[in-house]
Amino acid sequence: MPKPWIALSLVAVAVAPLRSQAPAPVTMPAGSYVIQTRDTSAKAEKVGMAGWPFVLKGNGEFTIMAYVTPDTLPYTGKLVQRDGMATYTDQACNEPGIYYVRKEGLGYAFDVKSETCSESLVKLLFVPGKPKK
Repeated sequence: MPKPWIALSLVAVAVAPLRSQAPAPVTMPAGSYVIQTRDTSAKAEKVGMAGWPFVLKGNGEFTIMAYVTPDTLPYTGKLVQRDGMATYTDQACNEPGIYYVRKEGLGYAFDVKSETCSESLVKLLFVPGKPKK
């Protein structure tokens, strides 16, 4: 009859790799970003915000400088993050969308958990840096 500590040791060894594969919660840090499209294939839907600057403050408030010829218009909102989840609201939509935050390539992406009127957020990739002039 096997000893109980052997069975427990085998379970611990089997579970350890599974635990290490679960991604850690990600938080998009405050700073300056450039908005890009997540899907760069030829079939990707055009995203009019590609190349626009996105500035995220430490309190979750953000500003997107919309390049609308001939003026640049500020677009504001709030991105509240906790434990790998983000709640997004903006000046056009006060009903929050809830997203999973994840690192994708050099930037940050959002996947839908519960969506309202901020559906285009999932098409975007936020890459640290400032737009080239």
